[in-house]
Amino acid sequence: MTTDSTPLPGQEKYYLDQLFHAATGPGSDRMIDTGVFTRSQQKLQGDTILLLDEFPDHDGASCCFLRMATGVARTAAFQLQGEYQAEICNSGGWLLKPADPDMPSYWIPQAPVSRTQDANKRILTESSAAVTGFSASATELIVTISVPENALVDITLWRFSQESAGAVKELEQLLNLETQQIYLWNSQTDYSILADIYLYLVHGNVYTNRFIWPRMWKICSELDAYSLFVTMDGLELATGKLIYNLLKRQILFSVITRQDEDGGWYHGEWTDQMESHYRFHNGALLLLEAGMDEWPEAIVSESLERGAEFISRQRDETDIGTWFLHDSLEDSPELMDELCKQTGSRWIPNRIFGKSPTNKLILNTHLDTIVALKRYCDVTGDTRFDHLVQSARSATKAVLALRPAELLYRIVYRAIGLTLLPASKAERLSFLPRAIKRLTWMYLTPQVHRIKRTFPRFVMPGGLIERHLSMPHCDFNYPAVNVMDLARYWRCFPDEDLTEILDNAILAVTGTSIMEYWAEVKARNRQQFAVVVWVEAMYNICTLNNEPAYRNYLAEAILCAEDAKLGLPPSLLGADHEAVQKSQQLPCPSPADHRVRIVNLSRNGTMELLVINSTNGDIDLAWEKSPASSLSWYTADGRCISKPGEVDPACVTARSWLRGTGQSSPDT
Repeated sequence: MTTDSTPLPGQEKYYLDQLFHAATGPGSDRMIDTGVFTRSQQKLQGDTILLLDEFPDHDGASCCFLRMATGVARTAAFQLQGEYQAEICNSGGWLLKPADPDMPSYWIPQAPVSRTQDANKRILTESSAAVTGFSASATELIVTISVPENALVDITLWRFSQESAGAVKELEQLLNLETQQIYLWNSQTDYSILADIYLYLVHGNVYTNRFIWPRMWKICSELDAYSLFVTMDGLELATGKLIYNLLKRQILFSVITRQDEDGGWYHGEWTDQMESHYRFHNGALLLLEAGMDEWPEAIVSESLERGAEFISRQRDETDIGTWFLHDSLEDSPELMDELCKQTGSRWIPNRIFGKSPTNKLILNTHLDTIVALKRYCDVTGDTRFDHLVQSARSATKAVLALRPAELLYRIVYRAIGLTLLPASKAERLSFLPRAIKRLTWMYLTPQVHRIKRTFPRFVMPGGLIERHLSMPHCDFNYPAVNVMDLARYWRCFPDEDLTEILDNAILAVTGTSIMEYWAEVKARNRQQFAVVVWVEAMYNICTLNNEPAYRNYLAEAILCAEDAKLGLPPSLLGADHEAVQKSQQLPCPSPADHRVRIVNLSRNGTMELLVINSTNGDIDLAWEKSPASSLSWYTADGRCISKPGEVDPACVTARSWLRGTGQSSPDT
């Protein structure tokens, strides 16, 4: 769509306001059409693609994604008629605010980005697109950008009419809670402010916000979408802001539009094939299951049903029961060979428990699929997968009960423990332990897979829980993941006897220095993610068990994460639908000091908070948005220092935390 004026040679020209009407004009494609969200697509000049997201019940707000196609190098001018002022937005990006209050406002959350991608829409390269011109007057504002040769350029733009002017104030006025780092599970990167959404949500699809090993490309990630949804849900609950609700819809329906005809989501993480990573697929199911609580639209329930049917087929029937697979490469030896060829990894076929040779027997994805299908049943009432879930539970129980070669494993894992020391402690080892440590990581650890195939076992002496039985490598970051997933699994099936396994697994971390080892920064090793996963694991344990000791473990893990400058999981905001039903969620308060971190453990009508100070100085306990009820306050050692109706504690002391509990008011 061009203006009436003639563009300069090699230049495209767009009127911003007209973009929001072009997508629904003649020749447009309505991709999604519901009572709460619509998405339309239109092809413009030079094969530019425009996506427009609208919210029928809030028709004053809309968002467009503009993608200028690859081709010759050129410039593109964006013109906005009327007198506008450009301001830096507190939520990130820029606001274009009109002098005339009857005219719409615009939010540009991210600068234009130049990208290249392959035929499967994996992002290969990414850089900022250069702004080559800017002019403003009483009648128009014009911004010109450079479109490089053979590259896409993406621009995201929100429009708020007078009816939705409140959203602009929401973007400008932020609580401290809204600017604290949230760690996204798959990308292992942080979300801090609203504009960060569009580091992940790219032209209508949710991607990782880092280039993923081994191919170093950005792939679509439903697990990041689920992380973002839980974050938006928690911040909406805490602030009451409409913008978070709109962003939740945008994330939810963006995931739905990417679903394949067979019901699956495909990612192409490891190979040139577009294989499916089933943990990501389950992220989509968990997102849809959470979305159903608010928007039980036909398109949401149909997508959820198709996704559940798809994942129910991704299984291996073994002698001990159904085992849910980790990825679609496990479908055949040829695909596994392709994986090894393209990543340099190895796989060793075996038939432990009568499994298929390609089944890697990966525990965490197996547990995650069981949880996703159980949640599907709870949300929809559809029981068709119950027999598979029961069979998968039998397989889980069987592998967790394995305890062969106790003495051998005790010796092996005692030696392995020396390799899991942080550098500060490893340096103080005497000669003999240091020699054992070196021999272990050089010769013993690479051979552990042979021991596991001869004497199959997941739960090891000392409490660590292994990730798999059928791959030739060890990953000692995954004990954190396994504890998290076992806690989620236990929530679904409280009749399971997992107390001893989980307590030993927790002691294997809290009673050693492995968390310090995880927190270390090592070249080419993203093991720090295990610290944040451990926080998530302890959050799940705390919402299952009222023991104060678990709160201390959670707070200590948060101190470790804060010291490592890592964000915290979105569930800590209190809106994790797995842990707390939507109807029972209570808003997270916002501290007056941005350095204070809050954990919202509220559930079942009881408000419970951890208030954590990771700094080396005392911080006043004050609120910019107070808890929903009066609380009793306890120190880290369990002493009650304030009861409801009394004056709250004056401060949170350095490197410590307080626990507040109380009943929520009926109108909360």
